[in-house]
Amino acid sequence: MIQEILNRAYCPEPMAELKLKQLQYECATWKRSLGFMIEENIRLKNRIAEILKDNFDTGLLENIETFQNNFIDEDTRMSLLRDDVADLEKLLQHEPFENKTTPAIETKLKKIRNNIMEAEKQFSGLKLAFNNYLSKNM
Repeated sequence: MIQEILNRAYCPEPMAELKLKQLQYECATWKRSLGFMIEENIRLKNRIAEILKDNFDTGLLENIETFQNNFIDEDTRMSLLRDDVADLEKLLQHEPFENKTTPAIETKLKKIRNNIMEAEKQFSGLKLAFNNYLSKNM
């Protein structure tokens, strides 16, 4: 009887362990997605540098600056999201995890899921707008 209680105290229920692994997998997926967006954002900013080195039409400078500022804003957004994912990972390691997640974890999960989805959507739109702009004006 005592051994059974000790086993339950130190070994999470199988379902709890599966849920924890799923949440850790989800965090890893977010980190990969953010990593890709960060790399892509770097490439887009490098593309601006390349454009400015060549025979650049200064009449386009205002729009190019707007894109550059948007890319910098994306850097900030992605950095904050990476911090949020890291915080969630810490919560998953330190919060007691039984058959269900704690309210702190649930709140953070919902926030991050929504923010990642919105960031991917906005970044994709920005990238498309930039490439369309360059295709029409270069």
